[in-house]
Amino acid sequence: MESATPIEPKRVALVLAVFLSDLLLTGLVFGWAPLLLMLQQEQQYVELCDFDSADFDAAAADADAPPLTCVAQENRLNLMFAVASVTMNAGALPIGFFLDRAGPKLAVAAAALVEVCGLLLLAFADSQDFDVFLPAYTLLAFGGSMTMMASFPASFLVMQYQTAILAAISCLFDGSSVVFLVLLSLKESFDLSRRQLLVALAAGAGALYAALVALWHVNERALREDGPEAASSPSADARHELQSLLVVAQPESEVYPSNGLPAPGPTDVAPAGPQYGSLALEAAQLARVQQRIDDEFELVDVSLGRQMRSFEFAYIVVFAAVQVLRATIYIGTTNKLLDNYGDRAADFFFTKVFSFVLPLGFLFVPAIDHIVEKRGLALSLLFTNVLGVAYNLLAFIPSLHVQCLTFFVFAGYRAFLYAVMSAFTAKTFGLKNLGSLMGIIFSIGSVVSLAEYPAVYLSNAYFDGDLTAVYGFSLLLCVLLFPYTEYLRKHEVERAQSKQALIERLTGGGKGGYTPHTPATPTHGLTYLRSPMVRKSPLTMSRFAQP
Repeated sequence: MESATPIEPKRVALVLAVFLSDLLLTGLVFGWAPLLLMLQQEQQYVELCDFDSADFDAAAADADAPPLTCVAQENRLNLMFAVASVTMNAGALPIGFFLDRAGPKLAVAAAALVEVCGLLLLAFADSQDFDVFLPAYTLLAFGGSMTMMASFPASFLVMQYQTAILAAISCLFDGSSVVFLVLLSLKESFDLSRRQLLVALAAGAGALYAALVALWHVNERALREDGPEAASSPSADARHELQSLLVVAQPESEVYPSNGLPAPGPTDVAPAGPQYGSLALEAAQLARVQQRIDDEFELVDVSLGRQMRSFEFAYIVVFAAVQVLRATIYIGTTNKLLDNYGDRAADFFFTKVFSFVLPLGFLFVPAIDHIVEKRGLALSLLFTNVLGVAYNLLAFIPSLHVQCLTFFVFAGYRAFLYAVMSAFTAKTFGLKNLGSLMGIIFSIGSVVSLAEYPAVYLSNAYFDGDLTAVYGFSLLLCVLLFPYTEYLRKHEVERAQSKQALIERLTGGGKGGYTPHTPATPTHGLTYLRSPMVRKSPLTMSRFAQP
């Protein structure tokens, strides 16, 4: 086994900067609850309320009473979150296309402009004098989405830890929802203003983005060097590796009518020559074999249209849409579920526990990395489904203490979901169209997740708020993914067999010709026939490959 290649410090520095930006800036808009409380304390949009009502008279007489709100004020504030949520999800598609064409350095620079402007506008916004709350929060959502999407290419710079990096990016996105909670605590503890806190955060964000742009400037070339634009002529190392792929020809492996083998087609490899001791495959012939294999089986760094027409893309789109809908249903109904189980009598203690446990998905990063890298993506997808069934079944148990376990299982399920989705896309399709594909997957998932609203509405209208039917439907969707995932596994097995058959037909494999090394179990690895002469992507292993 080859020793691990040392990682350049500049690559490590970039990955660490990416992690910090994800933690501080990507999912800010989902920390809505503490920001809402902050704005209500400041009486933002209170001018929309009826000041002549008896409720406001009573609140004015009681100095210790919490700030009184009204429906008009709540609706105006909640509009901020609604628009920002839609922007975060819908923006993934154009952001992905921009990322693939402009590169991560320009994408980060654009994210910096959008995010810092959003923070500054939110810092100086006032409902009466400078009402820019809605555009400010929308900019935060769009900038956060750009920052997260621009983080994914960093995983290609440290390939031995790619899965762990992708998992960490997803988990840190969730963790960033606590930033506004920290700001609220600082505001109350040190009597700081919203303006002071957000201006300081904007300044820190600007410095962090500047560091990211600088680090991408010195690292972005590494993506190109390992990517589709790699040098077309072989290096000394490539030549040495190529020699190990060439074998001595034998008469029975040659394509002659006398030995009953079919004549080569226009794209097949020509015979190596009749003399003993000649090379069965010259470098040019090996490249032709590689090209033929790529034309029929390659999905890494090929055209976007070809990738989207593949079964693998159809699988991950359906998988993501179903699982994102299920996650949205659970998050959107947890408060109601806990209330049904008696959390109101506990002063909503378990609702607060859920808010604390949800960002703890980062605890599962080592497990995600181990299962994806050591056991393969097939088992990773299966394990994600198992966690989905587990939290769903636990949610049926009417015990608040059992629900604490449900919270933890759901946090792990959500961490696995987004990490495995990202890893599957990266390992299957490569870097070239990663942003576009992730944008399409997230956008379709966000549209499907809108079904959460009618599902909850029907439970309130026809089941008096009981969520058994909604959760039963969610469980059914997850169970249906098991045969779907098994079909993917069989598809990969058949694909590997067809690929091997084509290789043997082109090269006379097993009869003295070139025989590639492929794993015995395709679900654990379908190693690409990747010639050093035609290297395309830094990702040299297939979607189910093991290191």
